[in-house]
Amino acid sequence: MQPAALPALLRGRARITALAILLCALAAALTAIAVSAQSPGGDGDGPVAHTGVGEPETVGQVTNLTATAADGAVRLAWTPARNAQVHFVVYLPTADASAGNYANTQMVAVSGGSDTVIAGLSNGTSYSFNAIGMRWNWVNYGAVWGSWDSWVNATPTATPAADVLTPTPTPTLASPAPGSGATTPTATAVPTPTPTNTPAPTPTNTPAPTPTTTPAPTPTLTPSPTPTTTRNAEGVAGDRAALVALYKATNGADWTHNRNWLSDAPLDEWYGVTTDSNGRVTRLDLPNNRLTGTIPAELGNLSNLQRMALYGRYNRLTGTIPAELGNLSNLRQLHLQRNQLTGAIPAELSNLSNLQQLHLNNNRLTGTIPSELSKLSNLQALYLGDNQLTGTIPSELGKLSNLQWLHFDGNQLTGTIPSELGNLSNLRFLSFSNNRLTGAIPAELGNLSNLQWLYLYGNQLTGAIPAELGNLSKLEWLFLSENRLTGSIPAELGKLSKLIVLRLDHNRLTGSIPAALGNLSNLETLTLGGGNRLTGCIPSRLFFVRHNGLSSLGLPTCD
Repeated sequence: MQPAALPALLRGRARITALAILLCALAAALTAIAVSAQSPGGDGDGPVAHTGVGEPETVGQVTNLTATAADGAVRLAWTPARNAQVHFVVYLPTADASAGNYANTQMVAVSGGSDTVIAGLSNGTSYSFNAIGMRWNWVNYGAVWGSWDSWVNATPTATPAADVLTPTPTPTLASPAPGSGATTPTATAVPTPTPTNTPAPTPTNTPAPTPTTTPAPTPTLTPSPTPTTTRNAEGVAGDRAALVALYKATNGADWTHNRNWLSDAPLDEWYGVTTDSNGRVTRLDLPNNRLTGTIPAELGNLSNLQRMALYGRYNRLTGTIPAELGNLSNLRQLHLQRNQLTGAIPAELSNLSNLQQLHLNNNRLTGTIPSELSKLSNLQALYLGDNQLTGTIPSELGKLSNLQWLHFDGNQLTGTIPSELGNLSNLRFLSFSNNRLTGAIPAELGNLSNLQWLYLYGNQLTGAIPAELGNLSKLEWLFLSENRLTGSIPAELGKLSKLIVLRLDHNRLTGSIPAALGNLSNLETLTLGGGNRLTGCIPSRLFFVRHNGLSSLGLPTCD
């Protein structure tokens, strides 16, 4: 709403009527959203899929799942299972959703810990949220997923301002000067008193008000609606052309779902397309839909787009990422993961000033990580793992103050871990595993007060384990195995009261096992062997750790 516009619109008799309408609309829009829990059934506990060998472990439960709706966003709150990394699947219901039919819905994974806000949702659209759990197979670090009967629904509200102000003056001010076609209060207020004063003076004074009142409303009122309507029609036509280009470039005839594509139906009736009230495309969701071919540059013309999701193992997009995607100034989520994209990451993506999630993982991308990505000040998740990226980790990424998820694992990155990453105070997940990183682990990583997962295994890191890592009070998973770390195990690690997994195996560690590690009451996995040369005795409390492998050390138990 623009407060400065109210005095101009609300005048005379119209002011009381307009204010009444405005207050009623605001009261209706701000009414609390009723959130209902559902259980479609059929999921149950247990793993859905996992990688590697060995039996996956059972995942826990998510409880107390609630959702509250806001304008274009939904806040989820829940109690997570102690041993599970919680993700959420957002279901955009079909036309049968009111009857509880959630078949053929569209999904997107959103990570969370115990409270998260999912933005970029369409106002007035009902969404369902299902909790998904993930842990790691302790045998080989394979991902284990479980699906639970934890569902809630919520509908984001709409902002009332734009809808209320426009129609307000229309019904009350409907009598402008004859022939002018005007309906605004400005046109009717000026000529009304003029006819009552014209007979009184002499005939010489009669023509005076005539030229001032007649032309006044004409130049201001006539052209105003024309450019808005034209621009909107042109925008919708441009969006349609971009979608047609995508259909043709990715073999749309063979998609799993292509309902109404290339038809004359409104764009929001095309499968996977969501539009705003003006018919402009805001979401493009085609995951796992058998898209093959290349991403057309024309998608960069979808200027109102907020979410693009072309990911999934059943999609097979090839070629490069078009630099034109950097024109999508309203984009908040870009999901291109699990395709076969090649080439470099375009530096033009740094122009996406509203971007919150960038998922390019599990492709065949090459080249370096653009330092320009540090301009994405709103970025919360950066997934570049499982590609063929080379070069160093840009220190400029330490400027991404809103970043929570940072995945660079499974590439060919070299050089050291930038100490500037210690500035990422909101970071919860950091994974640089299975690269070729060298040098020491920066002590500055101990400043990441919200960090819950730290994966640095499978590199060539050297030096001692920083004692500062003991400051990570929220840390649950610490993987430093398969490096070249030396020195002793810091006793400060015994302060990590929430730690569930501690892997230090396959390094070159020496010295004794700190007795303080026995204080880790939540610890379930502890590996210290495989190349380390530890001495002394093993604290007896460590034998209560479910998976410890301590017998392979050949050390006696401390009395």
